[in-house]
Amino acid sequence: MTQPKRLGTADGFELQFGTNHIGHFALTAQLLPLLRKSPDTRVVTVSSIANREGTINFDDLQSESSYVPGKAYSQSKLANLMFALELQRQSDRHGWGIVSMAAHPGVSRTNLLINGAGRWSFPGIMRTFLPFLFQPQAQGALPTLYAATSPEAKGGLYYGPNKMSETRGFPTIAKMPLQAEDVSVAEKLWEISQKLANVEFK
Repeated sequence: MTQPKRLGTADGFELQFGTNHIGHFALTAQLLPLLRKSPDTRVVTVSSIANREGTINFDDLQSESSYVPGKAYSQSKLANLMFALELQRQSDRHGWGIVSMAAHPGVSRTNLLINGAGRWSFPGIMRTFLPFLFQPQAQGALPTLYAATSPEAKGGLYYGPNKMSETRGFPTIAKMPLQAEDVSVAEKLWEISQKLANVEFK
């Protein structure tokens, strides 16, 4: 998350886009034959409230021309959410029987900010010296657990905490960023991601 300098994965992807989106996209594609055989299959993709600021920049997906840490992170987390929604549409279209949804943890008390942006970055300082602003890790896990296990959770939806602009609280249906609902962008991202990851959903 938000490394100060642009880093790459072993496969040559920008680290945040490769780790947060392409890796999960590829894993899901490779698991698809097993997922299709299993009854009541759910795929839960973890996004972030940072997706609210995200855009999918097809002209510079890998942040090669310009790397802005937070912008690259927000794009990767928007890609997570769009993948979850498109996976549900693809499942419905092809009869895969997969229920796909997304979740986000709000703002949780982990070391993600410290390990990414750095302890002395602005978010790192807030995490270190103002821990009360962050909810406990277990609380942050609840929306994902709800999406994965609750009989009430539905495919094509997005879950997050219910208080303080979804930064803390208990699981509820989260507000969907408008850009995440752009089906044409989601379809294009799906096709490009298959090529980048060298996988095919079938």
